[in-house]
Amino acid sequence: MQRKAVLHEKGPALILAGAGSGKTRALTHRIAYLIEQGVPPWQILAVTFTNKAAKEMKNRIVNLLHITGGEDPGSLFTLNPGKLPVMGTFHSVCVRMLRRDIEHIGGNRSFVIYDADDQEKLMKQVLKEMTIDEKELKPRAALSYIGRFKAEAMSPKEAEGQATTAHMHHVIDAYKRYQSALKQANALDFDDLILKTVHLFHECPVVLDRYQETWRFLHVDEYQDTNHAQYLLMSLLAKKYRNLYVIGDPDQSIYSFRGADIRNILEFEKEYPDAVRIKLEQNYRSTQPILTAADAVIAANPSRPEKQMWTERKKGPQIIVNEVENERKEAEEVLVSAQKLRGEGVRLNDQVVLYRTNAQSRLFEEACMRSGIPYRIIGGVKFYARREVKDLLAYLYVILNPQDTLSLLRIINVPSRKIGQTTISRLQAYASANGLTLWETLQAVEDIADINAPTKDRLVQFVQKIQHHRERAEEEVVSILSEHLLASIGMEKWLRDETEEGETRWQNVQELLSVMHKYDKLDPQLSLTSFLEEVALVSEVDKLHEVEDDALTLMTLHLCKGLEFEAVHIAGCEEGIFPHSNSLFDRQQLEEERRIMYVGMTRAKTHLHILCARSRMLWGNTQSNAPSRFLDDLPEEVLERRSDDVLSAFAWASKSGLQKAIHEIEPFRQQSGERMDMEFNQDIRFGDDDTNQDENLRIGSRIEHPVFGEGTVTALRGDIAEVQFDTGGRKNFALSIAPLKLL
Repeated sequence: MQRKAVLHEKGPALILAGAGSGKTRALTHRIAYLIEQGVPPWQILAVTFTNKAAKEMKNRIVNLLHITGGEDPGSLFTLNPGKLPVMGTFHSVCVRMLRRDIEHIGGNRSFVIYDADDQEKLMKQVLKEMTIDEKELKPRAALSYIGRFKAEAMSPKEAEGQATTAHMHHVIDAYKRYQSALKQANALDFDDLILKTVHLFHECPVVLDRYQETWRFLHVDEYQDTNHAQYLLMSLLAKKYRNLYVIGDPDQSIYSFRGADIRNILEFEKEYPDAVRIKLEQNYRSTQPILTAADAVIAANPSRPEKQMWTERKKGPQIIVNEVENERKEAEEVLVSAQKLRGEGVRLNDQVVLYRTNAQSRLFEEACMRSGIPYRIIGGVKFYARREVKDLLAYLYVILNPQDTLSLLRIINVPSRKIGQTTISRLQAYASANGLTLWETLQAVEDIADINAPTKDRLVQFVQKIQHHRERAEEEVVSILSEHLLASIGMEKWLRDETEEGETRWQNVQELLSVMHKYDKLDPQLSLTSFLEEVALVSEVDKLHEVEDDALTLMTLHLCKGLEFEAVHIAGCEEGIFPHSNSLFDRQQLEEERRIMYVGMTRAKTHLHILCARSRMLWGNTQSNAPSRFLDDLPEEVLERRSDDVLSAFAWASKSGLQKAIHEIEPFRQQSGERMDMEFNQDIRFGDDDTNQDENLRIGSRIEHPVFGEGTVTALRGDIAEVQFDTGGRKNFALSIAPLKLL
């Protein structure tokens, strides 16, 4: 099938390339084949999403065609156009066209490109001119809305139909003013690069025709990740010669939050009814047990092109599905497993820990530090180095020791209280002239002549807040103190700014609260100092491992696409965590969560380890969630189930799990003189009428166990009873089989 994909010459083609099926290989060989068949390289265009992918394509083609002559395959457009096709990201290709032709639509070809920071500064200015308070509409939130409009190729005028509330009226107005400000600055943002090119093609058919004649063979990699604007761009370019070759996998479409529209690939054949469809179903990466499991998970999604992945690597280890007590045990279990694999020759570099949300990384980081295992976090800042985490820690350092000038400078305007750099300079000048610390200066702020009255009031309020919480610190443990502090300074409202990033930042603050709960049983002052000491030590240890070569990789599932590892550990597979709670009442989001799971599973070559916890403290709350629905879809024949509680209901999900547990319980049975029915499909019962009378069992009931003695039922969860024994131990029992006698 790869060969068939390579030899396709003319007309539209949809290549459905499953995970690990060698799509980059097929794509680059197809381009090389066209050149070999006499197509001039300059007539070929290939676009993808990252510079890394574009560079890899270019290197492969240079090697395939044995091109020499001093070209630099690493750069995008400096190559001899006679020898190589144009390959680059959507943005880089559009910049090239706009630099040449933007004047046709009233632009100036010397435009600058604004990055995220530039955009935020400009939006702040726009909102200020609109006299909109940041509490009402934050710059990042406004930019997030505008990004969605641009992904849908909607101009401010076209977006007006979305203005059904006062809030959205402000957003649309901000969009108009933002675009005017960009034009005035002769600037484009990243989304504009594509949108302006589409606009150019619509407005200037002559320009479009020139590019259609130039690029007669078009290739789009990762087509499932395209948004509507990118779809329009490629449709317009392909309209004349219809040689549009798209390659991707609908099962790996996981970027809807960025505007990616899965319909582009699902409906490709509606737009091109004569398109050739080729499926690449042979996987060159994973073992068959992994593929069987991944296919079973993704099969539950409707409206997907049917494909069945297979491999010549028929045999491989079973997939381990591991239930643990809590999130700490989960991290420990992953590291035990990683170390065991390391001992068997699988380097840490060839292993990855995947999780659904950034906040989950913290436990794995700490466990790595305690165990002295080197690790690296991809695509994210290490937990204790994250801005919002450092902000809260700085507040606590100041509450403990207000003479900590560095921490004080960090928080004096966090959240924003309109204390600018000019005011800070005046405070520092006064402190220096009078031999005072910054804290002492703040307490004497009324005496500083060149600070105006409103600013003095805000500084006085800040000092009062710190002093108030210093008093509370004598009575409240660090977790309670921090909750009160966060409420007092309005941190949640400041961080949660209607963007994905803002939500993540607030979750990280909640996760820091989770850490603090470890110190709830200490005296208040000791609680605060012990917590801050641990954090300081963790941060120091953290730095030791940054230079290690062989290191365990930690990353979110969204970032792992396109990568592969010998061993993959997927953590947090519980309802509300993964699938994420945001998706539970939205069918499309739930389908995307399932695709995220599929992507995670198919990163594994040989070893796949999936974990769930019976309870988890995350974002400041302890949750006891059911195992993820995705685990229900895994075929038993490729699984090995493990649990650190032999009587957990999770262990009974498979016959092998049940029989393993029965085997472990059998000695207890023999001691109590009871008989067990070993048939999996029949009820398991005990002979005595007074044994296991679960209909009368309730919290507080007194029971007796033949091995552990007498105890009290402390919790009931479905078929599971938790018992506190008089001897001091606490155990969980499955009522359907446990030899419990009601007293």
